[in-house]
Amino acid sequence: MKIGMVVPHAGYAGGIEKYAHDLSRSLRERGHHLTLIYLDERGRDRQAYAAAFDDVRAMDSRNVADDLDVVYVHRANRADALAPFRRVPTVVASHDHDLTCIRSHRYLPLSLEPCHRPPGLSCVQHGCVVVRSRRPGALLPIALRDPFKLRKELLALSARARLVACSQYIATNIRNAGVAADRVEVIHPIPPENDLPLAPRPQGRSLAVVGQLLRGKGFEHAIDAMALLPADVTLEIAGDGPSKRVLRDRASEVAQDRVRFLGYVSPESMHEIYDRASIVLVPSHWPEPFGMVGIEAMRRARPVVGANHGGIPEWLKEPAAGRLFVPTNARSLADSVLTLLDDDKAGERAHEFVRTHFEHKTMVDAVEAMLERTMKERLA
Repeated sequence: MKIGMVVPHAGYAGGIEKYAHDLSRSLRERGHHLTLIYLDERGRDRQAYAAAFDDVRAMDSRNVADDLDVVYVHRANRADALAPFRRVPTVVASHDHDLTCIRSHRYLPLSLEPCHRPPGLSCVQHGCVVVRSRRPGALLPIALRDPFKLRKELLALSARARLVACSQYIATNIRNAGVAADRVEVIHPIPPENDLPLAPRPQGRSLAVVGQLLRGKGFEHAIDAMALLPADVTLEIAGDGPSKRVLRDRASEVAQDRVRFLGYVSPESMHEIYDRASIVLVPSHWPEPFGMVGIEAMRRARPVVGANHGGIPEWLKEPAAGRLFVPTNARSLADSVLTLLDDDKAGERAHEFVRTHFEHKTMVDAVEAMLERTMKERLA
């Protein structure tokens, strides 16, 4: 197949770009032709990223859909965003909450309580319709979003393209918003295995969190938990983003000299972060759509403590993979960490669990079969 792989950025930027890169490399190994189609030129390590593809095109380039059999779009909110692909059969992957949440992150604006409701009247009742305006030159820093329009756009998108959800949680939200069950399927985004030898779980009591420094990732809850943990427990934070200063200030206040900020870490070096940790945390404030970090950590034989909502419980099975904690609750997080710190077999169990339940090849098989089915469909 000649597959167009559409991503927001032309290099490493977040989990979406990393997943599309790894998937494309695996599909090429099976003999398929992969074209990278990007919306924005920004992204890290662009040359290395592009090496996973046979061809690279900008979304706004002329005849971007020429010679493609099928297109796999990683993020699209409206059917008209697919207009450049004309009648080419198209799949849209849902890696986040954009299709079913007008605020995109599924927590309420005032209480910051995680939200699992479908778009509709509840969005008005909780004030979610008032959002930050990102329009350049806007007179007011706010805008209004219409949850009923969001549902209408989702239905139009599902009529134009097959939808693939990264978790059962995301698929359920899409169906609850009105999409027919046969228009959405679930394929967990499983990263590829590597052949690096496993490092022994360290004797020290070190925790790690990995990801973009955004409020939704819940890194502040990991920092708050440090104040409730013994003084010999340390935390490494790998990633960069707009919340960096706020998180640094919080760490200085509640866990001085016990939290280390590493900044951006390349995908090739990420195993070093996991290997130095006794436990990896996925403390997401928002209901995490899936959480590939947890899979990567278990591949390195590290148990995981994760928030018990969103897609996380689909892969964090207690006690095999680690422990779940009450979302946004630092005390619950700290208690889960203490349980695993003294569990000498926790890393071995996590490695065996992920090895037998989450295989990259199985995921590639599912994507390949889904793209082949879609390619054979004819648009109405």
